[in-house]
Amino acid sequence: MSLHENVRTRTRPGLLTRSIATAGSIALLAGLLMAPAAQALPMEAGAVTEPAPAPVDPAPVDQTADPAPAGSVPVDPAPADPAVDGQPSAEVPPAETVPAEVTPTEKVPTETAPAEAAPAAPENISLPLIEGDPVVGGTLTSTGGQWSNSAGWIQYSWIIDGVPVQTAGHAVGEADVLNIVPSMAGKSIQLTVVASSDAQTSGTEASAEPVTVREAAFSDNVWSNAVTGRPAVGQVLSVGTPQWGTVTYQWFRGTAAIASATAARYTVAPADVGQKLWAKATLSAPGYTTVERSSVQVTGVAGTFVTAPVPTVSGTARVGQVQTSIAGTWAPGGAGLSYQWYRGTAAIAGAVSYRYTTTAADYGKSLKVRVRATKAGFVTVDRFSAPRTIAAGTIVATKSVVVTGVHRYNQTLGISQGWTAGVSYKYQWYRNGVAIRGGTASWFYLSPGYIGSKVNVKVTVSKAGYATRSVTTGAATVGKALITLKTAPKITGALWLGATLTASPGTYSPAPYAYTYQWYRNGVTISGARNRTYRVNAADNGKSLSVRVAASRTYYDTRVAASPAAKLPTWAVTVLRGDGTYRVGTQIKPGLYKSTGGSFCYWARLSGFSGSFDDIIENDIVSGVTYVQILPGDVGFESDGCGNWTTVPSTGARATSITRDGTYRVGIDILPGTYYGYAAASDFCMWTTLRGFSGEYTDIVDWDIPSGWVVVTIPSGVRGFAVDGCGTLTRG
Repeated sequence: MSLHENVRTRTRPGLLTRSIATAGSIALLAGLLMAPAAQALPMEAGAVTEPAPAPVDPAPVDQTADPAPAGSVPVDPAPADPAVDGQPSAEVPPAETVPAEVTPTEKVPTETAPAEAAPAAPENISLPLIEGDPVVGGTLTSTGGQWSNSAGWIQYSWIIDGVPVQTAGHAVGEADVLNIVPSMAGKSIQLTVVASSDAQTSGTEASAEPVTVREAAFSDNVWSNAVTGRPAVGQVLSVGTPQWGTVTYQWFRGTAAIASATAARYTVAPADVGQKLWAKATLSAPGYTTVERSSVQVTGVAGTFVTAPVPTVSGTARVGQVQTSIAGTWAPGGAGLSYQWYRGTAAIAGAVSYRYTTTAADYGKSLKVRVRATKAGFVTVDRFSAPRTIAAGTIVATKSVVVTGVHRYNQTLGISQGWTAGVSYKYQWYRNGVAIRGGTASWFYLSPGYIGSKVNVKVTVSKAGYATRSVTTGAATVGKALITLKTAPKITGALWLGATLTASPGTYSPAPYAYTYQWYRNGVTISGARNRTYRVNAADNGKSLSVRVAASRTYYDTRVAASPAAKLPTWAVTVLRGDGTYRVGTQIKPGLYKSTGGSFCYWARLSGFSGSFDDIIENDIVSGVTYVQILPGDVGFESDGCGNWTTVPSTGARATSITRDGTYRVGIDILPGTYYGYAAASDFCMWTTLRGFSGEYTDIVDWDIPSGWVVVTIPSGVRGFAVDGCGTLTRG
């Protein structure tokens, strides 16, 4: 048989062998496969198994070759038909029986059928051909080439640039078709086929000569090259769209492409005036040859405004008023608007804004405005407003006319005002409604003769082109001048009973000619206390004293100034002298009292005077100075050996050492803190911290009866501290 370069045998996926494209090789392979299978077939005891006939190579047999060794399988031209019911086919002569060698075993599970020989691979007679025009949109076909009679099935594989894209199997003689799509353009198409006896066995592969796919050409595509639209600036030009495919556009100004003008529509620009405009359409599609078309050329011309309104003017037609031009809406948009105002037919120099403030020169004249619209590529257009006659202006007070300054002797009055810019002023001052001779300035000095008189001013303003205007202020009475306080009065001297206090009058501007004084107790006038000095008396106990000084001068109002209040301390006042029983409310008032002290002091708060023990509310026996709080509900108070009883002063020694027995106010008589001392063994030492001085048990915060070294902490939150027999205690 003949061999081809593009032909080779191939085993289908899943088979264990690969055929070789020669007859001798096929026969040899079949013998190798069959012999071991026959030798390995298990047998029943005493049975002989015939091997299946092997395919015979159709090539001539070398008669000189040595006969096959014992046990070999003869090669037949074709495989034998399968046995039917265990008997060989009648059309196939029986092969020589070769006894099989049986290896004895204890148990033979099953009998295995002999292996069937593989059929011979088909032989290629002529290579497959790719038929058809390899162009996008077309089709390629192939019948797989010519093969030997053993071929019954052909497997096709179409490969694009090395990548399989389509596989199919057909019986021999049936064609396979590949549709050429745009993505295959410019690529190489190769066809590989595998011929076999059927769809399940291995076969022989052959390849066709590859072909390259060409791009297709557009056909039946109609495109008009006409340009639609007026070629004027601001107008839109357009070209048609081809029937199919992807179209891109590019507009040209002469021979130069216009940047970003890449749509079917184009708006004529100012640069296009006098230029040739045309468009190029490029038609493209995947797999097709690009086609370019050019439109006809048109010449760009200047645009015209489709809307050019007559301007109007708003604002009051008077001198000094703002005139505003309303240009209206111009179309197309984007026009540059400029302005020029006219007085009659003459242009007003510098009046080129859309706003204009009329002047005196415009009084009685005709005023109008010109609006000029310009835009690149467009014809310039002028429009004039209707003229308006300007009347006299009105002087406007931007600020009320007010007399400034103080209407008092020795003061100078002025005028605060605001008017339309550029006005002239005239002034006239009046006294009690009569014009003051020479009073025509913008200021006026108040001499002593004007004290008690009413003074005002009339202001007259004028300006060219404006109506004159006058304003008269309200009249105000002129008073005396004021004395200015520089430093306040103050009180000097000791704040004790019997001390003399002195008032310092303070300082003033201008200096007063005279001073008078008045003293006050808690803000209430002290009768007869009208001197510069004052002697403290019993009525001032615990009160606040102050003084008011009246400073006077000719043509000036009297100036009264008060000193800061001086707070007097509360000093002790004896209310009970000696022993006895006293009625609360008449002989002694409820309150806190202090005894002058005694070595054995007995006191009692009483609810009655029957002498019964039940009359005693609270009582105590103390040594030294002590305090007692008499409550409003008490009826009587008894004292024995306590000396005199006085009111309690607001101040105390604030001592840090306790040298005598007695009761002390914490924070006033003694300071809080930790105190140290020593109590002799022969003494009875006791201390108590108190929250009150009523003598009730609930007043006791803490207490102790120490001996020897004494350490006691007096908190700042308690009111009193009582000590007896503890010697000297000193704060650490």
